[in-house]
Amino acid sequence: MEDKDFVIVGKIEDAFGYDGKLKVKIFAPQRLFETAEKLYLKRKTGEFVPFEVESVEVRGKKAYLKLKGIDSEEDALKAVGAHLYYPENQLPELKSGEYYYYQLVGSKVVDAAGNELGTVQYVHDTGMYPMLVLENDLIIPFTKNFVLEVKPEEKTIVVDAEKLPR
Repeated sequence: MEDKDFVIVGKIEDAFGYDGKLKVKIFAPQRLFETAEKLYLKRKTGEFVPFEVESVEVRGKKAYLKLKGIDSEEDALKAVGAHLYYPENQLPELKSGEYYYYQLVGSKVVDAAGNELGTVQYVHDTGMYPMLVLENDLIIPFTKNFVLEVKPEEKTIVVDAEKLPR
């Protein structure tokens, strides 16, 4: 499989315990982690390396994973900073109003009058809520208070520009 066939679903933040468990910041719905049998670990310059999921516990936006072959704290620490990926064609269906971060990247952001504010370059998850980061360095909280409508088929996000910091 190639890069375009995978989507990022998490980032390994730390080791958890002494048996190789990983503390992961999750970027996908919890049910993906609760049902995944295999995840792919990849560093920026490396290959996708498949790992069987031995166990998982999800707590909010964190998952505590045990992957087969990562069996010590030392092994887990070597994985810190790597991202976890999942094949795009195997992603679970989302409920109405849910989006994977990768689906928002490249979307045009407009105000209610249709004035273009920029294009989403990436989504930054601050822990409290995701932030849309536009190419012009404008940062918009991805919350109902700021985002009025998401039109994935048109790659457009409508925001309340009146509420944005000036």
